[in-house]
Amino acid sequence: MRKKKLLEFHKKGIRTQLIVYISIFVVLPLCLGLMVLNIYLQKVMSDSKVRFDSSSLLQIKNNADQIIEVMNYSTSMMMVNRDVLESLRLLGECSDSYELYRARSGLSGRIADLESSVLNAVDGKIAILTSDGYLISSYHLSKTTLDYEKESWYDTILENGRKITFQPELIRVFRAMSNYTIKDHQHLYIGRSIQDYSGRSLGIIMVQLSASKIWGNYTEALARSGQEAFYILDNEFHRLIDYNGRDASFLNRLSQKAAGWKLDQKHVLRGIMGGTDYYMAVPLEHSGNILVYSIPASNYREELSGIASGILVLIVLLVFLTILTMFYFSGKLSRPLIRMVDLLEQSDSGILRLRDEEVSFGEMNKLIASYNKAGERIEELIRRVKLESELKEKAHYEMLMSQISPHFIFNTVHSIQIMAQKEQDSRTERALESLGAILQAVYQSKNGMTTVGQETILLQAYVDIMQMRFGDSFYFYNTIPTELYLYEIPAFTMQPIVENAILHGVKDMKAGQIIVSAVEYPDNFVISVFDNGESADKEKMNQLLEEPNKNKSAFTGIGLYNVNSRLKMLYGESYGLIFNEKSMTGFEIWIRIPKGRSHVSCIDH
Repeated sequence: MRKKKLLEFHKKGIRTQLIVYISIFVVLPLCLGLMVLNIYLQKVMSDSKVRFDSSSLLQIKNNADQIIEVMNYSTSMMMVNRDVLESLRLLGECSDSYELYRARSGLSGRIADLESSVLNAVDGKIAILTSDGYLISSYHLSKTTLDYEKESWYDTILENGRKITFQPELIRVFRAMSNYTIKDHQHLYIGRSIQDYSGRSLGIIMVQLSASKIWGNYTEALARSGQEAFYILDNEFHRLIDYNGRDASFLNRLSQKAAGWKLDQKHVLRGIMGGTDYYMAVPLEHSGNILVYSIPASNYREELSGIASGILVLIVLLVFLTILTMFYFSGKLSRPLIRMVDLLEQSDSGILRLRDEEVSFGEMNKLIASYNKAGERIEELIRRVKLESELKEKAHYEMLMSQISPHFIFNTVHSIQIMAQKEQDSRTERALESLGAILQAVYQSKNGMTTVGQETILLQAYVDIMQMRFGDSFYFYNTIPTELYLYEIPAFTMQPIVENAILHGVKDMKAGQIIVSAVEYPDNFVISVFDNGESADKEKMNQLLEEPNKNKSAFTGIGLYNVNSRLKMLYGESYGLIFNEKSMTGFEIWIRIPKGRSHVSCIDH
């Protein structure tokens, strides 16, 4: 019964079968696939958002760490400066009013220089509160009216000594010196005790850092709904600074939640607090403070659900358009084919010349044209195949006839060398010996690979011939450590670079020098080819290394581009040729190659 229904279905028209098959094998898998894709994309987008938010928070952390490090360095330089310490000592001990004025003025000037040269970029302000009550900054030189000695923050800074103390209460000191209103939690305040060499306190140095510089532009990436907040909290979870911060009750709940946190410098801690607030936290590097980002959990879920809804709408539209397109093109495809089958069925022999459809699609017209010219095409293909076969046989024969055995060339050069030796022609003997070494290196590197030791033998032989050619106008030094000689290297890697150094660097110099050296690292080694000729600019070297047919070698036909491309193809983008643009006394190229012991036997001298 099932077989009978299947046969009846196959007898139906092409359009019906197209719709059924496309529905079963295209639309249904497409719907299932899009549903799976929707779930996957939601997860990917969610993970991507988490990674993006974490990365942005780490950028804020790094920015805060750098600014605090700059502050630490600046204040440390002040605290150990002899002139600063001497001026503070005079303020505590000297009764001469002129000396006191000079000491205050000197401290104020040094603070102004430090603010303009180092802390200007981070909008930092410095003030010194001496042990006898002088409050000195770049714009303030008088004694303070604040009863600071009874304040807990003052005692805390003195107890911590030179250690950095984050103290929000220092806002009162800076407010006393300022003509404009300083808002709470808009600056980061830091204090350190200044001590002489005996450990006696001479006062405290105070720093005001702008929170806007710490947040930078990174908050824009995370603040999208306007309800996001950023905090820097001390190790007891007291607020130091914030951006769009919330009330104290939120921080109290956060402090209770943070009791179980295990923070890591390189990883951001994420979670939801009480089901109402999403948070991320990461510790600052040196200060012991904590950077926290929070957003209402409902806003965070809305962002993710908005992404999911958008993907779902796109999937529904795609399925709907697919169904419409299926019905339209099934009819467009089936009609010309049905007409063509009807014409063929009307022919007695089944073969006839078909006319092009006046209203059809391009593929149908091509099918008709192909049917009419099938015989001609078959004959043309047979003729071409026969011709190509004859050409390949001829090319193969000519290639075999043009090959010359490397053994024959090597033996011939060796015979001439023996003849020159008998006739005591040392220069000819030396040239043939070098040429023999080159031919031997070429023969031994059939697979395209050799060793550093064998490559240096080839290089020395080539340099000997070039020195004979140019009359010893340059000197060649090979300082590659012998322990690198057994490492594998592509054949003809160093020779094109040395040839470039000779022809374009030292051949016209009176005292040219070419130095080949190498440095070994745990996973790779770097070969340096240096000549004392004229250096090249970076743009020109980029053209030689990245564009083919530039600076082509006369000896091998392998230019710098070919060497660089071959190394990258064999080992990856992190290896190859590197131009040392910092070399001011000559021209230097580094060859970076991974370590790999060669199975080739030791160097054949």
